[in-house]
Amino acid sequence: MTALRLHHSVFSASSQKVGLALAEKRLAHDSVTVDLQAGEQHSPAYRALNPRGVVPTLVHDGAVLVESAAILEYLDDVFPEPALRPSDPVARQRMRAWVRRLDDVHHPANGMMHYAILGRPALLAMPPERLEAMLQAMPNRRDRALRTAAARQGIEAPEFADAVRTQEEMLDAMEAALANGPFLIGDNISHADLVALPYVARLEQMGLSALIEAAGRERLAGWYAGMKARPSWGATIGALPRQVVEHWQSLGRQAWADIARHLADHRGSRFGGSN
Repeated sequence: MTALRLHHSVFSASSQKVGLALAEKRLAHDSVTVDLQAGEQHSPAYRALNPRGVVPTLVHDGAVLVESAAILEYLDDVFPEPALRPSDPVARQRMRAWVRRLDDVHHPANGMMHYAILGRPALLAMPPERLEAMLQAMPNRRDRALRTAAARQGIEAPEFADAVRTQEEMLDAMEAALANGPFLIGDNISHADLVALPYVARLEQMGLSALIEAAGRERLAGWYAGMKARPSWGATIGALPRQVVEHWQSLGRQAWADIARHLADHRGSRFGGSN
């Protein structure tokens, strides 16, 4: 057994961020899968490790570490090479601002879209009492509200249109930042890129590649292609079961026309067309 043990889900964006960092640093670790659909994150055993019942959790030499952004900082503190943080204080602050924005603003929006498009069929197939129990087990009220809206209203939920606009704002901000270099913070990969990548990938997985490839986002498309060419992609997001990704993309394509019609009255969105 190695000194590092990651409790995670391959389908979790937050887990993928830490997995990307471990792969970029070439750190061997034990992998413990947490079955989110079965509710293992709310089991007493896992809650003893992570009281919030979320993934990932990293255990290093007996120390239990939670919150993906804090775990990324820890890994650079303890395993500084190769560095995933800029040495310049101003650049490092900008990196942390990106991570904060992605986690606080875009994570819930991306999750709302995921559950409204991809997760809703499975959620509605649950017995009502099990679905309600799962929703109530979520400790974060914001996440619980978004998940509930996604399950009950899907793309008709007011929060869905807001989520799409939030995602497009993220993509435009990334496009602007990439004018300064090949990565979000200049010339070198950093936490900002690792935190952004799962959200951009999830849009593609939802069959929404047009958002990434839209006119005016050429730098973003180039960044995404470059990130997918890195070995860390193949060890994490690229290792998702192909049949699952294809099923997700099929659901997204089936929902595309309805989504475009639903958002037609929301000005400023490039959401529409075909992928």
